[in-house]
Amino acid sequence: MNIDLYGMLLQAFAILLGASIIVPLIASKRKLAGWINTIAVAIAAGLLLYVAYMAIFIQQAAETQAIFFGSVPVYFLIDAFSGFFIAIISFMAVISALYSIDYMEHYKDYSLVPYYIYFPLFILGMIGIVTVDDLSIGFTVAWQLMTIASYFLIRFEYKEKQNVRNANKYLILMELAWLFIVVGASLINGSAMGDSIHTLTQKLGTSGGMIPVVYALLLLGFSFKAGVFPFGQLWLPDAHSIAPSPVSALLSGVMIKTGIYGIVRTFFWMIPHEGHTVNPLVWGSIIATFGAVTLFIGTSQSLKQSDAKRLLAYSSIGQIGYIVLAIGAGLYMYHSSNMFVQMLSFLVIIGILYHVLNHAIFKGLLFLTAGSILYETGTKDLNKLGGLLKFMPVSAVIAGIASLSIAGVPPFSGFASKWTIISATLLGGSQVFFLALFGIIALFTSALTLACYVKFFGMSFASTGVEWNVEHKPQEVSWKMLVPKIILGLLCIVQGIVPFIYYETIMNIFRSSTGSIVQNSFNELSAHNAVFTNALGVTINVPGMQYANAIAVPLVVIVIVIIGFAVAYMLKKSAGSQEKVMPTWLCGYQDLNNNNRYKDRHMFAALKSMLWWTGGNVK
Repeated sequence: MNIDLYGMLLQAFAILLGASIIVPLIASKRKLAGWINTIAVAIAAGLLLYVAYMAIFIQQAAETQAIFFGSVPVYFLIDAFSGFFIAIISFMAVISALYSIDYMEHYKDYSLVPYYIYFPLFILGMIGIVTVDDLSIGFTVAWQLMTIASYFLIRFEYKEKQNVRNANKYLILMELAWLFIVVGASLINGSAMGDSIHTLTQKLGTSGGMIPVVYALLLLGFSFKAGVFPFGQLWLPDAHSIAPSPVSALLSGVMIKTGIYGIVRTFFWMIPHEGHTVNPLVWGSIIATFGAVTLFIGTSQSLKQSDAKRLLAYSSIGQIGYIVLAIGAGLYMYHSSNMFVQMLSFLVIIGILYHVLNHAIFKGLLFLTAGSILYETGTKDLNKLGGLLKFMPVSAVIAGIASLSIAGVPPFSGFASKWTIISATLLGGSQVFFLALFGIIALFTSALTLACYVKFFGMSFASTGVEWNVEHKPQEVSWKMLVPKIILGLLCIVQGIVPFIYYETIMNIFRSSTGSIVQNSFNELSAHNAVFTNALGVTINVPGMQYANAIAVPLVVIVIVIIGFAVAYMLKKSAGSQEKVMPTWLCGYQDLNNNNRYKDRHMFAALKSMLWWTGGNVK
């Protein structure tokens, strides 16, 4: 079967471009515009998802192809790796578009013309970033399209001057990131405009003393986009928290992954295959260190936030840290001389893409949940919320699933990908000390993440408070806002219970992505059954030893929980106990009101005080 994937890619581009022109013309009919935008995005996404499916599972031999825009050739590459990111972007685009139909009614004082101009262009730009095969012409066009479109979406509420300032800061820093990447590529010996990644890699091997500078600039530029510490703190919380929630879901769930895409492409594809022109052990150590610091600092800062969307934004920095740690650890471990450590690298490399996928789902879901809260209450301030469980029960259940997923609680999705990363680094620590240290930091940070989302869920949906702080009684959001969340919530469960299905797909991606430094190794290991997946997770075989990644735990936890509930129910019935509902007792002094309930400053006060030095403190 030989399908013209590049032709389908162009068709999807044309549909998205057409939507950005046509839909704004009917933006005054707000609901109709939302539906037309959703239909157009869904059609484009259907084409793109088919392209991704073909690239990952069918047409696995990918070659760079030039597409002419007038007389200018732009080179594209659709392989299994880019197909993975195409699928995530396309899927989340449809989810956000459907959610937008009703949600954008929240902005009655704003025209929707800018929103429907830039929403499809934003999607187009992100797809462009993960399919163009250069770091000059095509990359620049895609980057600028993604950046400028997202800039106007971030500053959508332009009547708030602080929003405009934050958006301007975002634009400046993203242009700086673009400059780092383009300059880095231009320093490669003999590089020319439009050179493919493969060509740049070949020329990089002859660049001598400039090689460290090239890698440093590329890492710096893509780290800005990914939100790696300290670069993410400069823009990410301010930008992600002020954008409309469907856009925030795309920014945190998808856009920052284009930075991850760039880092992985750089250090797993652009490592010269001959000669000793670069030391992967050094770069792996550097990247892993940035990852460990990012996940700890970002999560610590998230715990301190009172604004729900800022809490989620800082948390995105923390979750990106897990992925960056996995990239660095995987790069280091793969090039280790110790066979056991080298074999463990395949576990952590699988964890990279699985956590990219999981984070896109649960963080997108969390931002849509925060959007539902804002839509119904008019506030993002956790101090003014509480008790939404009785008003928005479906949203509450979905928010609980998302919170448990990001916290890494089994059997939800975050546990599966986090444990793949943490277990591999801890096991590798028996030979490399800093891997054990980073694994411990990641494990402790998972506990901090759980604290963050106990706070987020507890102060939004549990307890009381919203009835005293909003003008009208909240209610459950419409089906058009519920359905996207329900779909994402179900995926959080499926990806946690049966991760081995996704692991096999990820292994297939690395086996078939031409040019990757790990391609041949994944093929050889699979051929010799040295790394394989089953219902117990991912297993590695070293001569004389066998180590399995403990992904079986979610299934065990489900069984234990079911048994526990069954036993508790039987004990309760056997004693003939009865339930009574009584008002909260405050030692007889006064009734519960807005002045004597838990506020943000009360939640984990001692822990936040102990972590004051990590920054992000809120007065």
